[in-house]
Amino acid sequence: MESKALDLKWFSDQVEREAKREFLSVGERIGEAVSIVATVVFIAFIAIHQTRPTGFFTDDSAPALVYLVLVYGMVPSAMRLFLGRRNVARPLEAIGMAMFFAVGLYFLMTFPFEMSRFAQPLPHDLEFLLEWISATLAKWVLAIGVIACAFFAPYTFLLYLSIRGRLSGPCPEGPVGEEPAE
Repeated sequence: MESKALDLKWFSDQVEREAKREFLSVGERIGEAVSIVATVVFIAFIAIHQTRPTGFFTDDSAPALVYLVLVYGMVPSAMRLFLGRRNVARPLEAIGMAMFFAVGLYFLMTFPFEMSRFAQPLPHDLEFLLEWISATLAKWVLAIGVIACAFFAPYTFLLYLSIRGRLSGPCPEGPVGEEPAE
């Protein structure tokens, strides 16, 4: 039996839209691959900070938590890439958002945000790309991400449950979630 909270019109409409978009197109799968590559590049950037004396990480800044969130964050993208479906990755996506919430909150309370050293791993001619990021901006962006994850983690899980029910149930309007013609 579904909760009355799930009977909201906007949520039902969203479930219908997402159920109809269950299968990823080739372009969307390429986008998932690009996001995985971008995450690997960012992990390498963080690893340079950790292995060289840039001063960005302190002894107690717990860079392992950054790696945990980044590596785990690739899992839902990899699932969507290889399976070509959206809903199967939603529970893992919700878990990733919950992890980001916890780790982001921890960093907001403990990390020094020494952003003047953030660009150091880049070649000198490219440091301008990141030098403009201030500690205040970094904290605001992280705080917005933490707040968003607090709302979107449960929403994503509820969306998963509702779409799973919609895709497995009878469909009065014809097939839902058909594979796109390529």
